[in-house]
Amino acid sequence: MLKRYFRNSLLILASLFLAAAARTDNQEKGKREPMVITSSHMEADKLGEKVTFTGDVVLKKEGMTLYSDSMIVFYDVPTKGVKEIEALGNVVVRKEGRVALSNRASYYSREEKIVLTGDARIIENENQLGGERITLFMRDDRSIVESGNVLFYQDKNKQPESRKRK
Repeated sequence: MLKRYFRNSLLILASLFLAAAARTDNQEKGKREPMVITSSHMEADKLGEKVTFTGDVVLKKEGMTLYSDSMIVFYDVPTKGVKEIEALGNVVVRKEGRVALSNRASYYSREEKIVLTGDARIIENENQLGGERITLFMRDDRSIVESGNVLFYQDKNKQPESRKRK
């Protein structure tokens, strides 16, 4: 019972720390939602520098949801803000109807970008983009696919305007 209470206390402490870090960023860049991470287990190393989440990890931030098997959050000690997040295993990123999948993802707070590696791909409707490395720029809503391939589906009944027969 005491072990479960301690684990839940650590989880709440980490959530408060993340919320405080997000508030610091909010003051600098205008109003933004806090980052919320939930998981089955949490472990803090060098309190204030690194927190590891394992088991059904879910990160929610401003309309984006990231799922993974484990996640390591690195803090910038002087600013007490989130510097970088490493998500490992079965990574799924959902935002505005798009789904990105990979084995590993790195989130860089300052640039607000996510770099996907390891069988990385993006799915939107039936269309797919895949590559060795995909960089998602969250602010600009754009992405860069390196060494990739594209699979687009087009409705057979629709023809481009310039190709329609009269």
